[in-house]
Amino acid sequence: MKKLLRKALERVSSKILVVDENLNLILASNEAEAFLLFNSKNSEGHGIESIFSERPSNIFEIKRLLAEKDSLEKSRRKIYLKGGLEKICTYEISFLEIESKNYLFYEFYDANQSRELNRMKRQTISTVTATFSKGLAHEIRNPLSGIKGATQLLEPKLKNEELKDYTKIILKETERLSDLVTKILDRQFEIQKSPVNIHSILETLPHYLGTISKDKIQITKDYDPTLPELNVDSSLMTQVLYNLANNSVEAMKTTERENKISFKTRIHFGTFINRTFHKTTCEISFIDNGPGIAEDIIDSIFFPLVSSKEIKSGLGLSIAQGIVSQHGGALECDSSSAGTKFSIYLPINIDNENGVEISNKGIESA
Repeated sequence: MKKLLRKALERVSSKILVVDENLNLILASNEAEAFLLFNSKNSEGHGIESIFSERPSNIFEIKRLLAEKDSLEKSRRKIYLKGGLEKICTYEISFLEIESKNYLFYEFYDANQSRELNRMKRQTISTVTATFSKGLAHEIRNPLSGIKGATQLLEPKLKNEELKDYTKIILKETERLSDLVTKILDRQFEIQKSPVNIHSILETLPHYLGTISKDKIQITKDYDPTLPELNVDSSLMTQVLYNLANNSVEAMKTTERENKISFKTRIHFGTFINRTFHKTTCEISFIDNGPGIAEDIIDSIFFPLVSSKEIKSGLGLSIAQGIVSQHGGALECDSSSAGTKFSIYLPINIDNENGVEISNKGIESA
């Protein structure tokens, strides 16, 4: 059986390790050997930490998996190989029981693969978000319609003109909110594109940050001077950046660090956004030094009303994602205990560029 499995692993393209309940290596695929830079014949029977390790060690967490017959995923972790080499990867560990014996099954993904896997997850989340948003829109519209109707019935019965002014305010605000719900939650943004210097929008952020935060914020700028004008809706793109700014300010309130935010722009050539190839793309990064976003919610932060101690997105990130999506772009997030980075990827000259959709396999994405 072992010989058969070894032969099978020689042919698979996945990076796979199998260890026993003592965490000693049983089998490894050729791809895993190449990825982790070891020889399985010399390592079989030896502990897995002789192949790779984390700092601090996760040995106790692995033993818990065996005890509880559980599984887990480690996302974009730094691992240490022989000779002090470092590698960023994602890996999954699954419990296996074969003939009354316990094993753990490791599967590794390199940095590019894990980015693509995360993007696919977020595309799924985006679909679920759209469905949820439609239901939420109806829930909000119904009471708004009731408030508007009751106010319209009340207004003619009021003899005091000052009170009528209040009802006019109620009617005006309910109409505004109803329109906002329709545009945002149904993802029906009326985009009016025009050539815009994205740096001119970024330059409005320091003043905006000063209006929403009493704390001093150290701002750094790293702009790409070769970046051309983008064909975007200036007002909506400003709203995206303001929503990201709000999240950063809220997050940094929970730390005692000196508040720092960085704005960064870059131009990329021959990249992919949402599985579609674009000759030229723009990356706009918004980076803070807050506490980071908890790993258990980072894949769901673009859901409406998701929040935690570190992030209070409400509808903010859902709105931002919808606006960027309407521009043919993508909004992504990378986070650690050192801070959070939101990256907006936008095609340049999207109206004049033919996107080519291809499969996920072998793609190095933006």
